[in-house]
Amino acid sequence: QRYKVNLRLGARVAGIKGERGDFQVTLSSGQTLNAEFVVLAIGLQGNINKLGVQGEDLPSVQYQLNDPEEFKDETIVVVGGGDAGVENALALAQLNRVILINREEEFSRCKEGNFNMLQAAIKAGRIDTRVSTRIDYIDTKAESGFLTRVVAKTPEGVEIINCNRVIARLGARPPRDWLESLGIKFPSSDLTSVPELTEQYESNVSGMHIIGALGGAPLIKQALNQGYEVIEHILGNPVQAAD
Repeated sequence: QRYKVNLRLGARVAGIKGERGDFQVTLSSGQTLNAEFVVLAIGLQGNINKLGVQGEDLPSVQYQLNDPEEFKDETIVVVGGGDAGVENALALAQLNRVILINREEEFSRCKEGNFNMLQAAIKAGRIDTRVSTRIDYIDTKAESGFLTRVVAKTPEGVEIINCNRVIARLGARPPRDWLESLGIKFPSSDLTSVPELTEQYESNVSGMHIIGALGGAPLIKQALNQGYEVIEHILGNPVQAAD
């Protein structure tokens, strides 16, 4: 209200054409907006990686955690050896029994601080882990008192884990097909690769900037800094990058 921002709610972008100074942003409603610059800050949550096994879409399987305190006295299987999986496991372990599954042998993809807290929780018996382990399938044929049965392949053989829910934190990937339809190029065929950007987060499409997780900066504080830097750059003001 203070700055009279032209905000459009429920407005899904169907396509973007043009370049710096002359963009046409088409909404799913059919309306077209004209813009001099475009900043893509859509994140990756619309393209979350799923388990890729039978049962991945059961109601008791989820791919993000909004509030760890929502669950209490449950047995929860957390899948993922990165920061998201470890942080979720640590938070949930305060009020629940947690089994953390990592397909790799070690938790080498998380920050040192998270790794140290995880090791302390394991030593204290607050978290159970399964390493070098993959989920074979998930179904509802669990023992009484549980909603879900996880059948996992461990180095010692097949293990059945009865639980209340599965929380899989497996990362996400850019909506590559859609981005390429806008003319944005990727440096390689790797599905996890991100577009090449300038120091001002500008893509190969002149005037189209990409910030946040979509450009390889998944932390919220990074996205906030980048958003500020992009707008200052567009306005022609000198700005020193926060990174």
